[in-house]
Amino acid sequence: MKKWMLFTGVIICLMSCKKNSFDLNNPDVEKFVQQLKNGSYNQYERNEKGERLWLQMPRFRQEHIEVLIALSRDTSHLQKFPTNPISSRSPRPEGRDYFILGECLLWIVDGIRGASSLVPYLVDTSKGVNEKYKGITTAEILMLSDRYRQWWNEHKNGDWKTNSALTGTSYIWL
Repeated sequence: MKKWMLFTGVIICLMSCKKNSFDLNNPDVEKFVQQLKNGSYNQYERNEKGERLWLQMPRFRQEHIEVLIALSRDTSHLQKFPTNPISSRSPRPEGRDYFILGECLLWIVDGIRGASSLVPYLVDTSKGVNEKYKGITTAEILMLSDRYRQWWNEHKNGDWKTNSALTGTSYIWL
């Protein structure tokens, strides 16, 4: 009888444990952001030996854009973020040893649009060469978050893939 009760208890415990995995093919934007912020996002590409290579980007789609833009007002600093593994550029601007969450989320939005950028940071082309590659400020990220929100409201039912939120600005993704 004791063995049966112990066995039943173990089964109930295992069934009640919440799985903390992340589905790359059907991502939950809010869970992704939460894991990035607390440092628990761990969806790595692995080699044949099972060793970690780089963080994988979830397969975000059009239906995720509105939430990504809404969350882009968060300017938390991140230590890790899934970047393009084939880029020869540093994944962060000169002099910055962290990612800014909102900027990274806007980069994902442009990736969904089909825009090709190898790194998740913006530069202001109106700045001089020495300043341009240092990235943008949190105030600029907030301003651009609002611009993306307006862009999405105007284009979500139309040609959102070919219209860029950055058109008419001096900002570009590298």
